[in-house]
Amino acid sequence: MKSKIQSLFAAGLVCCCCAAALTACNKVVETDDGYVSQHLVANSGAPVIKAVYALTDADQQTPLTEAQPGQRVCIVGENLNNLQSLAFNTVAADLSQTYTALTKAVVKIPQEFSKAHENTIVYTTDQGTVSFPFFVVLPEAAVGGLLNEFAKAGEAVAIAGQNLQYYDFTLTLNGTSLPLTVTDQQLSFTIPAGTADNSTIVIGWQNVRGEAKTRELAFRPTQALLFSDITQTTNTMTDKSVAVEKDTDGTPCLHFTGTIGEWSWVELSYEDVSAQSLSAADAADYLFIFEVKTATGKPLADAGYEFAWNGDWDNSILWNPGAGLDTQGEWQTVRLPMVAVTATGGKVVLNVGFQPSTNYEADFRLANFRIEKK
Repeated sequence: MKSKIQSLFAAGLVCCCCAAALTACNKVVETDDGYVSQHLVANSGAPVIKAVYALTDADQQTPLTEAQPGQRVCIVGENLNNLQSLAFNTVAADLSQTYTALTKAVVKIPQEFSKAHENTIVYTTDQGTVSFPFFVVLPEAAVGGLLNEFAKAGEAVAIAGQNLQYYDFTLTLNGTSLPLTVTDQQLSFTIPAGTADNSTIVIGWQNVRGEAKTRELAFRPTQALLFSDITQTTNTMTDKSVAVEKDTDGTPCLHFTGTIGEWSWVELSYEDVSAQSLSAADAADYLFIFEVKTATGKPLADAGYEFAWNGDWDNSILWNPGAGLDTQGEWQTVRLPMVAVTATGGKVVLNVGFQPSTNYEADFRLANFRIEKK
């Protein structure tokens, strides 16, 4: 018996689809023994998709409802030969990477993505077209906060995030839509001049399953500030390397300057704090937030920043920004997990501490201390 068959499958593909002669749509299998290769069997009607399986599911016990871009899967059905076109969520698949038999097809999901979120497989043969519900899983969008919550009205601002390029976003400010620019890690737009403090920003999008998602942010949330003006608040200070002043842009702040020696402890304590007791369970729903600004070319020390309440340094908030954080003369928002607070004598005291591990030439500012709900 003479037969010329080109092997195109790894063992896993053959096992999954149980078709020893399954071959690529654009490959020709020649035989001289009267055998008709499975990929040449004519369709008797329109295509039917019954299920989709992972190639590793050799017994086809667990149908898939979703898969990753670039993943190979096995489509099971009827009349699947003579494939003309194939699309996942409107993105055309490469037919040279597709192998068919009458009742099975091994296909590769495109690496490209679509924002349409139609979530279907569309399979077209010479006898018709079938649609089958199926999700191509994309990374979920993670929308964070403003890089600077206390930017000025009229300034360009950005919201940090991840996997943003896969989705279409809308943004409103106090209910009015604003244009925005999207990259994989930022949503950028301009705050209109005259926008009031405590204005509300709402970002909207649909996830891969078409579910509506929103994220609400506050612009200049002055109502959350622990001090209306820190320069007018009584403090106890252990080191004169800190000036309590207004920045050149008018922001009341703590200005750390000069040489702070190795393991020197700098501490400020403020009693006039607009805060209440917070249990550990409730604290998990809140963040301790402030803005930091470094002089250009004067990066922060990589660690040693600490915040406590009522002198409880055993239950403090540590901030270790890592090496080389330089905000280049711009304010940048820092968000840290909140801890429990217990008022003493009806008062809450905020302690701000700094202790560098090496001699450090400081020139940075901290401002707008506040507690916000996540």
